[in-house]
Amino acid sequence: MDFRHWATLSLTGLLAFSKSALSACPESGVQLPSGPLSQALISLGKQCRVSLVVQANNVSSIQVREQHLETPDGSIAPALRRLLDNTALTFTHTGTNAVAIVARAEQPADQESSKTQLLPAEEITVTGQSLTGSHLRHLKLDSYAPIDVLAQPELEITGAQTIAELLKFLPAVSGNSTSTSVTNGGNGTATVTLRGLPESNTLVLINGRRIVSNGFGGEAADLNTIPLSAVDRIEVLKDGASAVYGSDAIAGVVNIILRRDFDGLDVSSYYGQAERGDQQTNSYSITWGAGSETGHLMFSLAHYRQGEILSRDRDLSASADNRARGGTDLRSSASPQAYIALSDSVVTNTVDGIRPWTSGDLYDFREYTSALVPSDRQSLYVALSRTVSESIDAYAEIMSVRTRSESTLAPTPVFTRFDNGDLSIASNQVYNPFGEEITDVRKRVLELGPRVQSNGTDTWRLNTGLKGQVNDWQWELTAAAHYTQASETLNNLIDPNRLSLSLKGPDACSDAIGCIPVNLLGAPGSIDDTQLDYIRGENRVSGASRMSSVTYIANGPLGTSAAGDILAAAGIEIRREAIDFTSTDSDGLSLIGGAASGAAQGNRLIGEAFAEISLPLRANSLWLDGAVRYSEYSDFGNTANPKMALRWRPWPSLLLRASYATGFKAPTLVDMNQTGHQSQEFLFDPCTNSNAAQLPGCNGRADQDRIQYLTEFGGNPDLQPETSDNRSLGIVWTPGDFTGFHASIDLYEIRQNDVIDTSPQYLINQNAFNGLFDDRVQRDSQGDITRVIATRLNIGARDVRGVDASMRYQYQSREIGLLRWSLNSSHMSSYLNQLAPGSPIENLAGTFADAASGGAGSLPEWKANTGLYWQRGRWEGGYTIHYVSELEESFALNDQTITRTIDSWSTHDLQLAYGVPGGFRFAVGIDNLLDQEPPFAASAFNDNFDARTYDLSGRYWYTTLSFSM
Repeated sequence: MDFRHWATLSLTGLLAFSKSALSACPESGVQLPSGPLSQALISLGKQCRVSLVVQANNVSSIQVREQHLETPDGSIAPALRRLLDNTALTFTHTGTNAVAIVARAEQPADQESSKTQLLPAEEITVTGQSLTGSHLRHLKLDSYAPIDVLAQPELEITGAQTIAELLKFLPAVSGNSTSTSVTNGGNGTATVTLRGLPESNTLVLINGRRIVSNGFGGEAADLNTIPLSAVDRIEVLKDGASAVYGSDAIAGVVNIILRRDFDGLDVSSYYGQAERGDQQTNSYSITWGAGSETGHLMFSLAHYRQGEILSRDRDLSASADNRARGGTDLRSSASPQAYIALSDSVVTNTVDGIRPWTSGDLYDFREYTSALVPSDRQSLYVALSRTVSESIDAYAEIMSVRTRSESTLAPTPVFTRFDNGDLSIASNQVYNPFGEEITDVRKRVLELGPRVQSNGTDTWRLNTGLKGQVNDWQWELTAAAHYTQASETLNNLIDPNRLSLSLKGPDACSDAIGCIPVNLLGAPGSIDDTQLDYIRGENRVSGASRMSSVTYIANGPLGTSAAGDILAAAGIEIRREAIDFTSTDSDGLSLIGGAASGAAQGNRLIGEAFAEISLPLRANSLWLDGAVRYSEYSDFGNTANPKMALRWRPWPSLLLRASYATGFKAPTLVDMNQTGHQSQEFLFDPCTNSNAAQLPGCNGRADQDRIQYLTEFGGNPDLQPETSDNRSLGIVWTPGDFTGFHASIDLYEIRQNDVIDTSPQYLINQNAFNGLFDDRVQRDSQGDITRVIATRLNIGARDVRGVDASMRYQYQSREIGLLRWSLNSSHMSSYLNQLAPGSPIENLAGTFADAASGGAGSLPEWKANTGLYWQRGRWEGGYTIHYVSELEESFALNDQTITRTIDSWSTHDLQLAYGVPGGFRFAVGIDNLLDQEPPFAASAFNDNFDARTYDLSGRYWYTTLSFSM
């Protein structure tokens, strides 16, 4: 579907509306508790499903009685007027589904004594936390950067059961995020990538605080260790924020706000499965909370289990031979009957005897592989708070999460000429019938059975602290301790040292030394159990990441000018990070069929100081905001990063915003300390083309049947941070006479330098075309690559530009209830990428290059979603369209570089829910209503499509049943 047609379709929802409403309250009215006005507003916001923004201390000092308020036509306005009638407060609509409680503009003198006086305080959201991207508190529509908010009731109506599932289709998300949709190359974790930049360039926070990375010392937090049942809302800041949060916030910030003030009991269950009968998924959760004026306790328990999809069970992914689709044949030359290169021919050994090898003998490994990884998770989350004194509160948050996943790969392939060790078969080896030494055998050892990769992660998080107020300033002291332990087991591999010995003659391999000869040259089934037990190997990786920190933040009015209050915030943070992981490879060599993750041990101490200020230049219309953060790292030095922003409101309904910031991403402890990492990477050698004789780095034409090359990676203790410059310019329109409408458009640019990269493909290209890097790209006498050595360097540069646009509108009437429409889109106009100094600059916008070959993944020029939400009485419904524009990909075919188009893709999701009297809620939903298959990608290694961008499930049904009281 063309983007213009898609956008036109999405706008039809807006044309049907003519007036707005503030919320969707129960027609029977709302029941509010006695106590502080803040608790009454929390209850009102939840019942009417609206976000209320208020000055915290103003409402906490006001006591209200228990009362029932009428909400005619489901509008919150009459209830708010009645609730605030005897206070110095009123309300104003600040955007779709958002209401601000503010001071009355003027009060008659004779009434001032009868009204409760306001206390100076900062703005907070009663139903949540402060806005992501600043320690200063602003109304959402006054932010100097675009923010996507996924909140109730949107979280309920989507039917999503994981955070990764929620974020996957956000327009700003593109590139190489990971999830359980990634089998070969996945590790059971899930990450998010904004703007197509690597996962390490997006900072993930919980309640505005940094969390530990995954257990292997990875570059990003694992979203699978955050249970969705404990989430209140998710805020996605689409702008650089190193000045506010420090390292990693180059592309943006994902801030996951957990539920902390929940009162009552909520029990929910979910079941879903694909229409084709697989991917059976279920989840259960229970949340309870209660409190008083002096304390609150809440806990949440959750269980989630996702079923698998096998590659062979979908037409798109069933075969690696894609010639009929216009692609290439990606089947493997390592077949069960073996590829055997003799001195004068290439033969294969079938059950019918030895015959010449042909391309028809290539092996289709998709018969065994998982396309969607089965996984399960259990979690416990506890939040408690206690009033210590009139001005000090204490709090603690404890979370424990256990995740497990298991993926299936095809049986281990052996490439005797290219794998680790001396794997030549001696002429007098007992199973060698050819009477000559054989160096090149490619054998799929089906007798071992499929490789099974099991991943497990156990995560614990503790955040505790004190917060209070001194005069007009609020302060918070937080201590955190996070620990995550991960393990990975990959079985049915082959020990290269034992296999090497088993392929030699009787003088080297005999019973006397416990060596058992192995028959790699026989027909399928010729390797018996004794031989298998001798060579079978298992790779185990275990690792732990730790983070502990102490943070102090204070914020409040610094002073007052003629234009208004000068707001400021400042703080310090001391953080310690440590990793420790090892793998059980074979004497530093990767086991055949697996990868040697190597080992890394390291730690660092980080000290940071930061400050923010907001200067009003003209009352209620012009503000200058600034922030700076100084960071001192014990292992590479220091860096300082500022941010400046200007907000101008020429009219009450129009906001112009612009910002400039610098950012940085510190090299990870793995980047600096890893040793012994080996992997068979999916790369392309230009020396396999027919023009190899004309290329300076080629020694004859290399083997055209190879798609994987043994690659050694390594850390570099001399790495420096990646740096960036972020620029944005935007406009927000909220017409006062059209109060249910909000529109924004923002231009962004991210310039990044000193990018840490390994880029083995760049090394191979430079070696082939220019004769460079002979020490890193090692070739044998026949010109075939035997090993690529790629250590990490600060060598890359990027420049990403684009536009974000969003619109929201809501309408309510007695006849049809509440209708809420939204459109969210992101356009990537350019993605200029330079792998290394002197290399060409490529524009990757609108292209796909698989992560398995070192590419940046799918970078669509357009990605968008539009949705319509409806509520009337006990009924609710939702309809959402997701859209990804077409992409271009390039691949080699018959000595030519082919460029083809990957079709655009759109899916339709539908949900319907009913609130049963007594607190029960029943919902049914259909994802991918029209059963749209992902578009075919010829260069995609996993399952012929990009699992990081699209979904293979097809039409998917689910149902939920919940109870709340």
